[in-house]
Amino acid sequence: MVDVVPVRYRPPDDTYRLDIELVDAPELRARVASNPRRGFERIDFQCFIYVRSGSYSHVVDFETHALAEHSCLMISPGQVHRFGPPSDWTGWMLIVSGHLVADDTGELPAHVRLDRELGGAVTELFDRMEADARLLVDRQRLVQLLALQTAVLVGRLALGVSGTTTSRLADPTLLTRYREYRAAVDDQHRHWHLVTPYARSLGCSAKSLNRACRAIADVSAKDVIVAHIVLEAKRRLALTDDTVAAISRQLGFDEATNFVKYFRRETGTTPTAFRASLQPDS
Repeated sequence: MVDVVPVRYRPPDDTYRLDIELVDAPELRARVASNPRRGFERIDFQCFIYVRSGSYSHVVDFETHALAEHSCLMISPGQVHRFGPPSDWTGWMLIVSGHLVADDTGELPAHVRLDRELGGAVTELFDRMEADARLLVDRQRLVQLLALQTAVLVGRLALGVSGTTTSRLADPTLLTRYREYRAAVDDQHRHWHLVTPYARSLGCSAKSLNRACRAIADVSAKDVIVAHIVLEAKRRLALTDDTVAAISRQLGFDEATNFVKYFRRETGTTPTAFRASLQPDS
């Protein structure tokens, strides 16, 4: 089992009363370096890491993301993450309390790479937010301003995902169906490994679920189920001492061998090897 430290957001000092904080890359490196044994953490706030220039790697839910110029990484409340090795990059980490997170954030992929034009716009936005955060004005109004700018950031990232000036997130019918489906998978993934039961419970066809998933996340409905099961398996392997056989039963597999084959097909490694890879000496 890997030690995972729960992290709740705390303002940097007694005078800072905002629920949104912007940390530049040098300050972030200093904070991480102050605790050289810092490992996996589970956060209770939304986090955006934006690379203005250079490169940096970061682990979210046991997947390493290689960030380059104009890359933005989203870490959501409840996710497990770990800071990568020090590197010479510039940019920011934006910390946002859960109640101020824009509704569309959850529909974005974890890692968004922007083109030069959108990347320039997002860089300007972070520059503006960094300056605004230092304003000596009414704190409530300042939080409202920074929350609006965060919503603009999410909108810019959505444009980068869609590749057009019209975001896929704009179709309310498809978005609602996608959100309902994801919630159902979160609730029933231990029992239902196929798309058909979800379609039946939501009163639609499997084809309709596929259309919504393709439109919003560019994945199939089956992909959503597989990704969720694999993530839950990784979390249980990393955060508990449960045996592989016990985890297979918890995730709805009749036989441990079927779970091992499933996990290996989707990840390229076995559950036991994945668990071993997370140990400090690995």
